[in-house]
Amino acid sequence: MIPEDNRKRSQPYTNRLYLKDGAGVVLTLAAIIIILLGLQQASSVVVPILMASFLAVISYSVTVALRRYLKFPHWLAVSLTVVVDSAIIYGVFMLIRFLAADMKATLQGDLIARFTRKYEELMGFLDNIGIGEQARGLISSPTEIINPQNVLSMTQALTGFMTSTALVLVLMTFLLGETPLFRRNLDSLGNSEESKSKVVHAVLGIQRYLFIKTVASAITGLLAWGVCAWMNVPFAFLWGLVAYLLNYIPTIGSIAAAIPPILLAMSLGTWTETFVVAGGYLAINSAIGNCIEPLFLGKEFGIATSVVLLSVMLWGWVLGPCGMLLAVPITVLLKLAMENSQDLAWIAKLIDDSGAEKSRKAHAAAENATTASASRPKADSPLQTTDRNTACMHSRTKTAPCTARE
Repeated sequence: MIPEDNRKRSQPYTNRLYLKDGAGVVLTLAAIIIILLGLQQASSVVVPILMASFLAVISYSVTVALRRYLKFPHWLAVSLTVVVDSAIIYGVFMLIRFLAADMKATLQGDLIARFTRKYEELMGFLDNIGIGEQARGLISSPTEIINPQNVLSMTQALTGFMTSTALVLVLMTFLLGETPLFRRNLDSLGNSEESKSKVVHAVLGIQRYLFIKTVASAITGLLAWGVCAWMNVPFAFLWGLVAYLLNYIPTIGSIAAAIPPILLAMSLGTWTETFVVAGGYLAINSAIGNCIEPLFLGKEFGIATSVVLLSVMLWGWVLGPCGMLLAVPITVLLKLAMENSQDLAWIAKLIDDSGAEKSRKAHAAAENATTASASRPKADSPLQTTDRNTACMHSRTKTAPCTARE
């Protein structure tokens, strides 16, 4: 029991402790906001570094395979890896640029007029059910959605990105070349084996995530191409390629990839074809995003789905399309860093999704232990054992030897 005067003396200290903790949280959040604003201003420098780092993480397994199975020296394996990556990136960008230019030339004619007629039909139907004005407020200029000039602007943006691709490939070459040095430096830090294993697990997890995401994106692109070709949507191969690329962006990318072919089907086809294309994309995204990817990835990183969506929005605002593309790997690495920081561990706990799973398993284990102990035969108490032995001693003097337990 604490005396009254001691309680009075301890109360101001308790208040100061809570004020200190609250001030620490505010200062931490303020520092995070300042860092994010700084990254946004320096995105032209940060984006190539991030792209080079994650391309190096993806390509490192290729370098290891060339060294291990083909016995190539390290410098030759790195050079071949960079050449292959350069050819793939250049081929994809040039293919998109060619298809987009062809699309602009083909659809320049009466596409906008057809789309305007279908748009007015849709607005008339929505007016009949009383939501026409709200729908018109969402789209101020509907013809701009499928304006071929926007496609040309997109290709010009891709061409501008190609100028920074050379810097990305140069940085990736140095990162791949110095990977053995990084491993030696990591060993020389003298950190605990647990910290090293966390770093290795995070890197391997990101490699596995990107590999599974690549396979899932390829399946998504093939199925999207099949649906568009089946419904005679123009440039079905382009929409399959767009679905493949945008599927790397969680949740938002697959939705954005479905909009252009649906609008084209609405402009050039019937309403039945439009609903078939929309339903096909919905089925593809639901099957890939809700069944196949969770089946192979599971709770690989312990990040909640809502946190993934928020991270896509946050890093997209900070770093642009590159941030949306790399939102999950960036969040995973930051979560690992915060888990090993005493001041930021509480943020890692907030975004962690593995705590509920651990609690469920612990609760199930406790229930199993309780059930097992209840089904186990109860041991005799000391009083019961003493009474049995006393009765046995009395019976020995009168009859046959007692068979009770001693």
